Amino acid sequence: MATRWSIVLLFAFAIRPNPAPAIEFYRWVDQNGVIYFTDDFHDIPDQQRARVERIQGIESPKNQPSLVFSLTKASIPFEKQGEVIIVEATLNKKTAAKFIVDTGASYTVISSATAKELSIDTDQNTQPVTFQTANGLIQAPLVSLQSITVGGMEINNLTAAVHDVIPDGKVFGLLGLNFLSNFRMDIDNQKGLLHLEKK
Repeated sequence: MATRWSIVLLFAFAIRPNPAPAIEFYRWVDQNGVIYFTDDFHDIPDQQRARVERIQGIESPKNQPSLVFSLTKASIPFEKQGEVIIVEATLNKKTAAKFIVDTGASYTVISSATAKELSIDTDQNTQPVTFQTANGLIQAPLVSLQSITVGGMEINNLTAAVHDVIPDGKVFGLLGLNFLSNFRMDIDNQKGLLHLEKK
């Protein structure tokens, strides 16, 4: 497993010119190759603390998302393309789409085609926000998703950026930290499962 999580993608969104408060996550790998993420340093086993990787994120400046749990935890099968993990999510309770799990992206990102399918009119949205990516500056509007559900874990009122960042036509966005940070998250590469547990 590579040490950098968002390998092909480019991201680590940082808003300019009004940066939001920073949040910090920790990543480590156990002896079985299972990858763990947490925002609480005390959750890290003592023997792993010397090798932990810190990940900086940015909290959403928009409305706070609300959680709706039909389960307290879930294990979601994922596809893998190289070092990239892909899961299926359901948007606004009607549209299924594949997303790359990207802890380097502060925001969840959806494609313009997905926004159109959800009847989200980005032309009527506020002024596009400037994001810094590994490939330079991009402009993308922020929208609010009514809901996003992964493996029974649903979050309402989630802010997402609309931009066509994924060259693969079968993948429709990035699942960023403003979704993932609501859960304790483990990645079991051997079993091909993403484990999410509510905090």
